[in-house]
Amino acid sequence: MNKRKSVSAIVPVYNEEKTISKVVSTLLKNNLIDEVICINDGSTDTSMDVLNQYKEKIETIDLQKNQGKGFALSVGIKKAKGEIVAFIDADLTNLSDDHIRDLLIPILDNEATGVVGYPASITGNLLNPLSNFSGERAYYKKDLVSHVEEMAETRFGVEVFLNHLFDKDEIKKVPLKNLKGLFKYEKRGLLNTVTEYHGEISEVIEEVIKQKGFFKAG
Repeated sequence: MNKRKSVSAIVPVYNEEKTISKVVSTLLKNNLIDEVICINDGSTDTSMDVLNQYKEKIETIDLQKNQGKGFALSVGIKKAKGEIVAFIDADLTNLSDDHIRDLLIPILDNEATGVVGYPASITGNLLNPLSNFSGERAYYKKDLVSHVEEMAETRFGVEVFLNHLFDKDEIKKVPLKNLKGLFKYEKRGLLNTVTEYHGEISEVIEEVIKQKGFFKAG
């Protein structure tokens, strides 16, 4: 029997005090996850205090200043010991073993170079139109290590960046039945949400333009 490939779960955390404990606990209990790495991306709430409760069981990296999701993931990739890295959002409210298994099995079984898991209703598998921006992903670490410096600059355009690293036929999209996360306004309040969305959308558009080759970053 071939030995299963090792998996490092990488969780970027920015002000996720309401949900991070559930996410970490679920990852730690899952038998497909060999390592959990949480990157506290300059949180100003109690997220770091929550992570400290797991300090004997997880790898925690505490960034004093918010650097953006792309930077946090790049730090996690550098630290990861697993052959496969799984990106898991910290704001999920009902992450389960089934979700993790559905995300990882295609890459563990050599069906794909990478996997993108998108939230889907429990009654159907219709492709979510926002699936290209899903944060639940799995890749071989070796395919990402040469790109981490570029990734670090993408902030919230990181999913767009990742989409352009691989041919579409190399990536498998899988539905994660009934997976849910908090809406941003539930975490930040309405005013902060409007401000953050404006910045994030600008970063996504900038990365789309860059990847389409309309201009070169200088």
